[in-house]
Amino acid sequence: MEANKAQADYWASPAGLKWIEHERALDTAMAGMLDMMLDMAGIVSTDRVIDIGCGTGASTIEAARRAPAGRVLGVDISDPLLARAAKRAKAVGVQNASFLLADAQTHDFPSQHFDVLVSRLGMSFFSDTVAALKNLSNALSGHGRMVFVCWASVAQNPWFDIPKKAAEERLGAQPKGDPNAPGPTAFQNCERVVNLMDQAGVSSIEARPVEIVLTPPGGVAGAARAASKVGPAARIMKAYSGTETDEAAIESSVKAAFEEFSDGDDVRVPAVVNLFACAR
Repeated sequence: MEANKAQADYWASPAGLKWIEHERALDTAMAGMLDMMLDMAGIVSTDRVIDIGCGTGASTIEAARRAPAGRVLGVDISDPLLARAAKRAKAVGVQNASFLLADAQTHDFPSQHFDVLVSRLGMSFFSDTVAALKNLSNALSGHGRMVFVCWASVAQNPWFDIPKKAAEERLGAQPKGDPNAPGPTAFQNCERVVNLMDQAGVSSIEARPVEIVLTPPGGVAGAARAASKVGPAARIMKAYSGTETDEAAIESSVKAAFEEFSDGDDVRVPAVVNLFACAR
């Protein structure tokens, strides 16, 4: 796992484990994104599917339901997240899904074994995207295809932008970093990612931004809680060693700003993701 050791360390750290703590809120918020991606993938009942960066398993479980006579392999670099994914799959009776702890950039997958690759927000974390795409395309059958979705920019996503601004106002500016460095918004520039896909030698490349709606549970308060605990606000909290008082103040500010997205008892946060597809 040395190629992406920093990611392995992060996703097993308290920051990464917040995805387990806030699993229901995050999966519910992103349900529309997941359905959109899987619809685009066109999974049929007998497909062999590989799910990259499967986290706590929501995407693997849903893909498995769409391929009842096939198999789905969820791959992630975090052992704690995978343990949770396996537990969830068992709890809901999904028997055609399995999980693998591996660095998908370098793992020796069986050649031409999978029909479809999907990834909900998992493809933008590799230290070498071209190497990862080459490795993963080798694991696809001759007619195999990839479909993956990644965040567009923070500025296009209130889910990130509002907590970021609240945290900066409270604690200070987010430390500057390389926008293309591995992370949630590393694939914000479609043209750059298409170039990487082209370098990897895949074919029939498609890339486009898609407007979606995030539907977090728990009303405005629930949405503010989830959005404040992961993403830019969490990173700023860590950078400035923020206290529980800071965390509460940030969450309160986010809650006030999220009121504009209130829809009765529900919350509907506009978002933009980038959808990518290609063939082997």
